[in-house]
Amino acid sequence: MPDADEIDVTIRSNDVAVIGMCGRFPGAPDVDAFWSRLRAGDELLTTYTDDELLAAGVPERVLRDPRYVRRAAILPDAFDFDPEFFGYTRREAKLIDPQQRIMLEVAWELLDTIGYSGGAGDQAVGVFAGAAMNTYLTNVVARSCDLLTYDGIELMVANDKDYLTTRISYKLGLKGPSVAVQTACSTSLVAVHVAAQSLIAGECDIALAGGVSVIANAYPGYVYREGMMFSPDGRCRPFDADADGTTFGDGVGLVALKRLAEAIEDGDRILAVLKGSAVNNDGSDKIGYTAPSVEGQRAVIGEAHAVAGVDSDTITYVEAHGTATALGDPIEFAALSEAFVAGGAQPGQCALGSVKANVGHLAAAAGITGFIKTVLALRHREIPGHPTFTRPNPEIELAASPFHINALPMAWQPGPTPRRAAVSSFAIGGTNVHVVLEEAPPLPARPTPDAGPRLLAVSAKSDRALRELAGRLADALARPDAPDLADADYTLRAGRRGFAYRRAVVADDHATAVAGLRAIAAGAAAAPTAKAAPAVSFLFGEVPAEDFRVLAERVPAVADIAQRSGDSAQSPSAARVTAGLALATLWAESGARPDAVGGAGAGEVLAACFSGVLDETEALALLSWRAGLLGGPPEVRPRVPRVPILSAVVGGELPQARALDPLHWTRDVWEGDRLAEAFGDRTADGATVVVIGTPAEPLPGDFGPDGGSESSPVARLLHDAARLWTAGVPVDWSDWSGQEPQRVPLPAHPLYRSRLRLDEPDQAPPAAPVGPPRGEELKRLLAKLWTEVLRTEVDRYDQSIFDINDDSVLAVRLARRIGTELGVPLPTIDLLKNPTIDRLAAHLARVG
Repeated sequence: MPDADEIDVTIRSNDVAVIGMCGRFPGAPDVDAFWSRLRAGDELLTTYTDDELLAAGVPERVLRDPRYVRRAAILPDAFDFDPEFFGYTRREAKLIDPQQRIMLEVAWELLDTIGYSGGAGDQAVGVFAGAAMNTYLTNVVARSCDLLTYDGIELMVANDKDYLTTRISYKLGLKGPSVAVQTACSTSLVAVHVAAQSLIAGECDIALAGGVSVIANAYPGYVYREGMMFSPDGRCRPFDADADGTTFGDGVGLVALKRLAEAIEDGDRILAVLKGSAVNNDGSDKIGYTAPSVEGQRAVIGEAHAVAGVDSDTITYVEAHGTATALGDPIEFAALSEAFVAGGAQPGQCALGSVKANVGHLAAAAGITGFIKTVLALRHREIPGHPTFTRPNPEIELAASPFHINALPMAWQPGPTPRRAAVSSFAIGGTNVHVVLEEAPPLPARPTPDAGPRLLAVSAKSDRALRELAGRLADALARPDAPDLADADYTLRAGRRGFAYRRAVVADDHATAVAGLRAIAAGAAAAPTAKAAPAVSFLFGEVPAEDFRVLAERVPAVADIAQRSGDSAQSPSAARVTAGLALATLWAESGARPDAVGGAGAGEVLAACFSGVLDETEALALLSWRAGLLGGPPEVRPRVPRVPILSAVVGGELPQARALDPLHWTRDVWEGDRLAEAFGDRTADGATVVVIGTPAEPLPGDFGPDGGSESSPVARLLHDAARLWTAGVPVDWSDWSGQEPQRVPLPAHPLYRSRLRLDEPDQAPPAAPVGPPRGEELKRLLAKLWTEVLRTEVDRYDQSIFDINDDSVLAVRLARRIGTELGVPLPTIDLLKNPTIDRLAAHLARVG
């Protein structure tokens, strides 16, 4: 039989690509570790010792109870969070449901990894997800909630499921649909279905879909009672003769989806294809509200296959819901068998499994966990073994069915169609969902990116994170399967946010890149860039003809700009004008827009041309005359400059009257010898300089040819870009190559998480003030509180709260926070009447 690589695949309009996955599971902190443990056939629940249980607070009476099950599927760091990274105070973070905190972190990690955390351009990103019951609110926060009070509203926004997805959209700046999906156990797979429908309808261009479950119980494990759906020994055995119940636990999973045709066009990594899905409800035709229904499940399976346009006999793996309950497994197996037989499936053709055998039932995250497992299986062309299976449940007829259950991992053999799988998720209440997945299509080989230097830009929110991220990137690029440097360059610049702490590496190959990144990881501490980007000045000099030829040949963006000026080969003077203006235009169009331009002699003429004082014909005539190619000085008609000109003649900004004087350009400009003085005031104020070519004289400061005069023109150009970007200039070189680089998975920005529970003391409690602060001490405290609550650095005492943030809820929160810190009530109206720190401090001093 042919392998998928030999199959002609037709892309349908409703095919949806899976372009990224992120998750945390019991015993597996990420997707890679999850796959390794699935392949090993591990059960990922933790079995606790007596000492561990006593330390966890299990009462003696519970510990002695023979029915107490000492196993749990937990995330050991479920209550950890990095509030600073997401702009929360520790107090705010402690109030938020850990399910929402974890989902926010995972959403960030997913977008950062796949190269869309820096924004998706004009692509709208939607979020579709759900959470399990919020036991943190009931068991930890444990307070009443009056929605007619500030405290009640704050508690609601921090804990209600309604705010799960919109919190992500707000914090990450995502503008597509943001929809909380809640259908009990089938929540996260229904979220995938809804996300796919939103993509197909054109409501968004990228969709995040998934779910989360965190159980905030007092201690791990549970006391088994007969008649419960829970397993008496804490093991989940779907479809097995010894199946006697399920066990619930923690987990989170999120996938990124995109229309397949656009994912291919954009060069995204495609992990699998969602061919179709369907969702329905059992209605009332069953024995009870919590019971499953053969008819409902069979209908949703058949509908999903029809939507996907596939026959059941082409599906060779099913990831089942598989709760291992006495009622659930036989009903699910019957529905699967009937639907697959009706679709033409043959006996034993399809493997059957359930990830609940590994991790238990992850509630609202159960469906996405099975989905992620199945995508991994398709990608690795291997079906993991079913760890708890020994012999089939006597209530199911496995032998004559279309299914078989493999206890050990097995290679996923090719067939006449691409490898296909299906995933089911069913829920108490009867909402059923079934999806069909297919392995990623074979794509044409990409042209090999041109050799040459690449610029790897690394930024983070702190020096510590910058170093760690640089080290992680070095490790990723040192691996045998490392991405091409051109793709890594593109992903880091076009696909990620630019944070305040920045470093960059220009490298010709992986070894140089790895060495440079490791030097960052081990090097001197980085200082943050200024909040406002520095001003940029262009210093025009002479661009050597050979350098420009190399740049035009190796950097297509340079050649494209040069072509706008026509043929530069007519004369050396024309080539000089073209080269200088082309490079200046490249910088300006790439985000380094100048606040001033200048030069000396010919450089000042080129600056005048770029500024609009002279046109190209006039500039060329002046340079030709100066080179002795014309008999007399040309006639020029200067215009008002669009950008200030820094003149080596006057040693500063050229006055407009002089810029409009033709004699300045035909006589005076050639006598200028005050270039350093002309640029001195601006560089002293923090402006950075882009040197275009070789100036008549060097400027003091670090503005020379970066990368060394012996490096290639392309390397020097990239070093200049690195210097500008590191200083905070929003220069973007990602389109310079003229090729089609791709986003590739790269390590995400580190998160520094600490345990945050409202019922536990803070790991780093603030020092208690000694007596009420006064004067400058009070103002410093107020500035600190304003910064924390308003989430904006407040370093001026005369700045009004209305100029910082006009959110009335934040104003109420700030007033309450100040009152709590100072031990005196501060009505919100008093804050609004005294909207600056100076005035508020004076008011507080008066009221004592």
